[in-house]
Amino acid sequence: MAATRFFLGLGLVALSIGTVRATVREFEKTFAVQPSCSVKVDTYRGSITVAESDQAEVRVLLQMSIRSDDPAEAGRIFAALQLEALDQENTILLRARNPQETRVRFVWNDKNQIDLEWRISVPRQSNVEAVTRNGGITVGNLEGRVVARTEKGTISIKRIEGSIEASAEVGDVVISRCSGPVKVRVLQGTVRVGSIGGLADVKNLSGDVSVQAARAGITASAEAGDVYVGFPFDSVGDARVSTAGGSIHVTVAPSLNCRVNASSVWGRVENLLPMAIQSGGDGKSKLAGQIGVGGPQLTFSANGGHVKIVPGDSFIE
Repeated sequence: MAATRFFLGLGLVALSIGTVRATVREFEKTFAVQPSCSVKVDTYRGSITVAESDQAEVRVLLQMSIRSDDPAEAGRIFAALQLEALDQENTILLRARNPQETRVRFVWNDKNQIDLEWRISVPRQSNVEAVTRNGGITVGNLEGRVVARTEKGTISIKRIEGSIEASAEVGDVVISRCSGPVKVRVLQGTVRVGSIGGLADVKNLSGDVSVQAARAGITASAEAGDVYVGFPFDSVGDARVSTAGGSIHVTVAPSLNCRVNASSVWGRVENLLPMAIQSGGDGKSKLAGQIGVGGPQLTFSANGGHVKIVPGDSFIE
């Protein structure tokens, strides 16, 4: 195990950012890794960007800045920052802590906070876990498992051949595509997902949920928001889509064999999809029907809004 600990005593650079003078420090390090390595970033604040690379290495660039050009003040502020990097059996661990900023603070001391910006390149075949308390997370095109968690910020993930687990207390989660299972939790924000090849589990407490193509079963819910889900012709696995304070908008490929069970407590079910109606019907509070023969069970439940089911064949890849 190789370990690197950073002590920030040198390299102060004063820059002008608009009308504010700032002091910036940078740290760079490269780790040689084997295929399917793991990279874990755990920072108390700041943004994290992870990009794919064709090199068998993990490259780390950390930019740290404060809104002061006073060398003495900058040195004192940076001295409280605790940074650590560990190379542990093909797992790169990066951590940032600052006891001065995580204790109770007064707003007039905000200028003494250190802004952190992590930029990390990893091999395409990598597992990534990124955690920040206050900042956004961006992950590129990878093959592996991706975990992203933030208390406040946007999570943006591109194309993943593997699995995704993402959560944000306040912020949006945007995922372009994932070949495997996806789990998303948001307390306040929006969830927008393209194509999911594995089982999807998506929950939002306050905001909308949108999944363009659910191919292997989905559980999606919003307490205070609308839910949009698309089901391509090759969808397999049951679906349970619900909302307590919004409406449900569903697009289903007409060639998909499936059973539909839709209901609304205070609204109605609108159906534009040809199907054999078994009970209820278009414009009523409930509808049960069959498209083709057999197939997955699609259940849609809206307490405070409508359920709308429309045909569609165009889905993202």
